[in-house]
Parts: sequence; C-alpha cells; structure tokens
Amino acid sequence: MKFFTGVFILFLSLVAPAQNDSAFPVDDLITKVLISKKKNNPRHKFNSFQYNSYEILKVSGDPEALTGPGYKKTELRKTLKKTGVLFAEKTSKHIHDHKEGYKEIITGAYMPGFDEPVYPIYNINFQSEHLYKDTYIILDQAYKNPLGDDGKNFFNFKRISDSLIDGRPVTKVGFRPKNVEDKSLLSGYLYIDQLNFAVARAILETTGDININANHDFVYDPALEVWLESSRSLSIRKEKTKKELELFGGRLEVGLERDNKKNNTEPEELYLIIQARNTDFKTNKEITYGRRGLEIEVLDSAITKKESYWKEYRNNDSFSTTELASFVNLDSIVDASRITRRLETLDKFKIGYYPVGIFDIDLKYLVKFNDYEAFRVGIGGQTNEKLSDSFRVGGYLAYGTKDDTFKYNINLGYRLNEEKNTWLNIYREDDITEFAAESFLTDARVYSLFEPRLINIPTFYLYREYGLSLQQRLFPSVISEVLLSRKRINQTTAYQFAPEADPNDALGNYTLSEIAVGVRWSPVSKFMRTPNGYQETERGYPILSGQLTQGIKGLAGSNFNYLKLSGKIAYTTKNLNNSSTDLSLEGHYGTGRIPLTHLYHAYPNAPNKDELLQRFSVAGRRSFETMFFNEFFSDKLLIGQVKHRLAPFKIFPFLQPEMVLITRAAWGDLEHPDRHLNIDFKTLDRGYFESGFELNKLLFGFGLSFTYRHGPYHLSDFEDNLAMKFTFYLEL
Repeated sequence: MKFFTGVFILFLSLVAPAQNDSAFPVDDLITKVLISKKKNNPRHKFNSFQYNSYEILKVSGDPEALTGPGYKKTELRKTLKKTGVLFAEKTSKHIHDHKEGYKEIITGAYMPGFDEPVYPIYNINFQSEHLYKDTYIILDQAYKNPLGDDGKNFFNFKRISDSLIDGRPVTKVGFRPKNVEDKSLLSGYLYIDQLNFAVARAILETTGDININANHDFVYDPALEVWLESSRSLSIRKEKTKKELELFGGRLEVGLERDNKKNNTEPEELYLIIQARNTDFKTNKEITYGRRGLEIEVLDSAITKKESYWKEYRNNDSFSTTELASFVNLDSIVDASRITRRLETLDKFKIGYYPVGIFDIDLKYLVKFNDYEAFRVGIGGQTNEKLSDSFRVGGYLAYGTKDDTFKYNINLGYRLNEEKNTWLNIYREDDITEFAAESFLTDARVYSLFEPRLINIPTFYLYREYGLSLQQRLFPSVISEVLLSRKRINQTTAYQFAPEADPNDALGNYTLSEIAVGVRWSPVSKFMRTPNGYQETERGYPILSGQLTQGIKGLAGSNFNYLKLSGKIAYTTKNLNNSSTDLSLEGHYGTGRIPLTHLYHAYPNAPNKDELLQRFSVAGRRSFETMFFNEFFSDKLLIGQVKHRLAPFKIFPFLQPEMVLITRAAWGDLEHPDRHLNIDFKTLDRGYFESGFELNKLLFGFGLSFTYRHGPYHLSDFEDNLAMKFTFYLEL
C-alpha cells in the first residue's frame, strides 16, 4: 500500500509542477516554513524530547598545516606528523525538557593517546545540532540562518526541483546571500516537505577563508508526524587562504599557500570532519535530567568504556583501514610526544601559572614596578593535583628594591567537597596595597604580563593580615566566598583617620577585623561538568556580583564598626560582524567609621604630572584615564562604562586593528570628609565624565588610547583634560 501511495504522490508531483509553483511560490513556501517552525521543531512540539547520538571527530592531512604563532613546534603538530590523523569519539544522550531546557549527557568519551579526554574540546560548538534557530553555528562562529525569523531579509530563495524523501513530496530550494560580501551569510539547499513545510534535508556551505560543508538529514516519523534528525556532518577543507582553528589547546591552520620556491605541487589538504548519528528518539516520556544547571555533563563512567563498547557504534563507513591503524598507535605516540604535558602547560598559562612537577609557579609575582617599591621581584605559586587533590600549599615571597623590604604570603587549603569544589583556606600575609582599592572576593583570576595602574599609583599603605575563608560553587552558576580576617594597618604617608572628626583622636595606624561574604551569579552562562569538576562552556550575560563586609569593633583588637555593600553587573552583546558592546555598572556604599584606606575610588589612572607626555603610560581595562590619583574619594559611589568595539579593520593578514569607542561616568559622595586628615581630595557629587577611543592591536598587541575629560569636573587647561596612552591586549 505504501508503495502505491508513493507512486501516486510522485506521479502528481511530476505531472503538475506548474500547479505546485502557482500554489506555493518560493517566497510563500519559505513563509509557510517560518510560520510552521514551532510545530515542526521537536523541542517545541513535545513537552520532553530525547535521543542518543554517536559522534566522531577526525583531523587529518598534511602535518605542515598545523602551525600558528607560538605553536610551530608543538607536540600536537608532532603527533599529527607521526600519525596523519587526530581522532575523538563520544556517545551522548540529548535531552530537552520544556521546564529544564536542553542538556547533553556524555555517556562515552574516548581520545586515543590521552589518559582522559581533553575536556575543553566539548566546549567547542563545532556545528549546530538543529536548524530552527536564528543563527547557525560553525566552530563557535555564528552565521545568519536562512530559517531564522528574518532570513528572508538576507537571502534570495529559488525553487530548484521536486522529489520524494521517505515517500513524501519535497521541494528543493536553493538560497544565496543578497549581499555576497557579508561573511556571516551561508549558501546552500533546503528540502522542504510540501505537506507540513518542515525541513527534510539541509545543506549549508561557505567558501570564504575556508571551505565548509554542513549537512543535516532527517527521517519522517508518521506516528509523531514530525521529521527527526537522523544524522549530520561537517567537513572543513582548505581554500585559498589560511584560517586558524584552536583545538586541543593548540592552533590548527587550515589551508596552505602554494610554495613556488620548493615545487609547483599543491600540498595535501588538512581536513576536519565531524559525523554524528542519532537514534532511539523518545517523546513526552518521563526523563532523568540529572544534575540541574548544566548544559553538558560528562559522566564519571564515560571515560572507562572498553574497546568492545566502541565497536558497537563504529561502522565500515566511519574509518578507513589506514585511520584505524593510526588510532591504534595514537596511545604510544601521544605519550612519547608528551602532548598531555603541553596541553597542561597551555591551560594553566592562560590564568598565569606555569606547572613544574607538583608545583604551579605563579607568573604574577615575577617582576613588577611601582613608585613605592621601585622594582618588585618575587616568586610564588601553589602545589597542584599531582601532589594532592585534597589539599594545597601556596604563597609568595617578594622584595622591593626601593623600600628594601620583603613581603610574603603563605596559605593552606583543604577541599571539603569535590562536587561543589569547596575549599577551606587559612593564610598569613604581609604586604602593601593601594588606598581605597575595593575588590570583589569572587572576581575571576585575571592574569596580565603587567598591571598598568600599578606603575602610576602614588599612595600605598602597609598591612599585616591573617584570615580564614570558605570558597565553594553553590550551583554551577553561583560561586561564593566567606572571609574572616584581621588586618593591622600602617601608613606610608602622613594620612590619619579621626573617627569623631577630632584631630586629637586621630590614628595613623589601626586594626580592622572583618567578615565578608561575596557571591557571583552567571544566570545565562552555560556550564559543563566533567570528572574534574565544573567548567563554564559559554559565558552569558548579565554577570552579577555582590559583596557585604562588616567591620567588627573589639574583635581581635579591631578599632572600628562599619558596614560596606558593593555590587556590579556586566553585560556584553556580540554581533555577527564581530563588533560588540560592553556595559558595566558598579555601586558601593559604606556607613560607619571607615578609614580612607578602605573607602572607594573610581579607578583613577592619570599620573600626577603637569605635562601631557609625562602622563603617557598604559591604559587600564576599566580605569578613568583622565582622573588623577587621590583626586576623589567616596563612601557612596556609582560607576558606569560603555565600550563599543567595532569590527576589526582587515588591512593585512598580520594587521587587523580594532577601534573601541568608550564613555565612562562616575557619581559619588562622602558624608564626613573632615574625618580624613593630611590628604586633599574632592567628592564626585557633580558627576565625572570622560570619553574617547582606543585603537588596539596595532603591533604585537600594543595600541593607542585617547581620552578626554568633560562635564562638571572639566579643567580650565585643555591639556589637563586629555590622556594619551598605550593599550596592551595579549591573547594567550
């Protein structure tokens, strides 16, 4: 019966093409597809939807294609040279629940040559898994989707032909960008079911810097009346130019230019191929979602699968005989090449550590410069997981050449809970720090080769501190820290604090005991859990941070009672043309007897020099470049910043500068300025404003910054309102 039905439908499609064209002109057909997206998308059609998948990744070709700055002789390149192939495979259960959302549970993970998978590879979105979103992702890059709600504004559609898929009549429709210069647009073909206007097959292509071909195939389920994706694939080959991809912590350069000096033959291409098969579709069934708040979860058992497990999933089309032989040899070759060591080094170097055996050297403490210490040299770090997963010992020792004094920190940590990464820490510290430099306990560690503001800071105080802290990840999206500390403060200047505004009771040195609670919440970010803990796979915005600090008089000799509240929000929007906008808002409030050392400033970064060129230094990421140090202090402060980053200017392959437009504003007040003696400053009650631009990445990460002060605190001398500085953005 099905055979005759199919023949009849095929007969109608062949004898009446004109009627189909008149009934469904291509624009009307695409409109019906867009209108029908929700009813044809299993993630919307059903309350719950799940399926299993098997996916393989293969990288093969000429090993000379594996290059990139800083990686020309990496162990990854050596591995590819010896094997001719890199390989990974995984099995997963994909779940979508209308309440909990989408989640991938990785049930099997295998990368020959590694003791355990290189988990960051699962952070890479190689290819969109379904077609009905406004954007289509290839290698973490967003392209406009012809099936997006605004797809008709960007693509021209053309009816190609009619045929049958799974016995149902479909129309093949080609799509091409209206603007061929727009690199965010793809070309390709859609096979549209003429009866329910769902996609039955899709081919998406781009031939820009690299040649990409993405395919999606579907099977029709008559009981569910929906097309289910049965397989997808992605292939990347070189075109005429080079394109760097970051994979396994190394950079793969896809595409080679012909080297006419050596020979006239084109070298073998480098391929990156993804193949996935989906099975066992279930709808509206009770599902086990597992841990909440995760988009990807790698089960602990996933990395222990035997060879027999993988043989069940592999088929004859997945691998060539040569490739299978290469996979068998990868274990010994990767081990011999010490690629795992290289990956570990790259991963830790990005956050400022260099691993040496059981110890991670902290690169932040090697060399610094400031006005009080002149050159500050030191060494620091902490023990790593090679010594123990349960405890750590860390610290640093530094010496200032000008003040001829050693500073140090020593800390001990013990992990109470592996799942929530809960650490109990104790520490002792003797060092210097800047006046009014409030920081958030939960701020992510930021590593820079140098700290721009540190060079310019003129005012420090000495402190001796010991404390106890508890750090943990309450949920994947929430990290927290509770800190109990005692500080003994000594001045390096003539500053004194008079808590009752009586100079006779002024103190230059004092003791502060505090309890602080900090929380950081990333409600939109996506997270992955692996046997090694939680990782943020995709940063989403907004990101919110809050902190409460209570000073307790009498505790361990503390001199003052006070309360401090701080909060900030960061939001970033990214556009398909590689431009982006960063918005940030930060607020602080303090009440009680708070010395100036522990109040707030607005991150000034203008050296206290008269001439413009004397103030030429390095711009910070969030600092006010035209605001002089010690010019303003506040116990109530609000800071806002807007940065709009234009798409890079592609002048040459090695020269693609970025222009960033910047505006900053700050409002503040201070209730009792007469409590602070022997220091001159103003408040920000009238509002402080500066605007300007940066031209970044001109040469070796360096650029230029130009900023101008305007508004109520505008200065009479034009030159005093202007700041010209270097910028430095290093991508590790």
